[in-house]
Amino acid sequence: MINISISRNNRGQIYGFTAHNHGKDIVCAAVSALVLNTVNSIETFTEEAMSVETPDEDIGYIKLYLPDIEAGDDNRDVDLLLSSMLLGLTHIQKQYPSQVSIHDHINI
Repeated sequence: MINISISRNNRGQIYGFTAHNHGKDIVCAAVSALVLNTVNSIETFTEEAMSVETPDEDIGYIKLYLPDIEAGDDNRDVDLLLSSMLLGLTHIQKQYPSQVSIHDHINI
């Protein structure tokens, strides 16, 4: 099962996520494409400070962390990119509920 954890600040803005346990099937490829495209788009099209961890590609783990957004800064471009990623992941989860699990957490 692909596990995705979304982290939000107290204003509801996504400031990070982890995705892990990717396999080799079409569902995993779709999730990977959405996640990697989002990370690459934030890096290319915004100037947002971020940290990305991919310690072992064989286990399919990626973690994105945006410290300024966690602290409450606004970045509409980043918000749009992350919301778009979550929309796509949610649609995949609805089609393949036994293969994708999304946990959305708000820090209070």
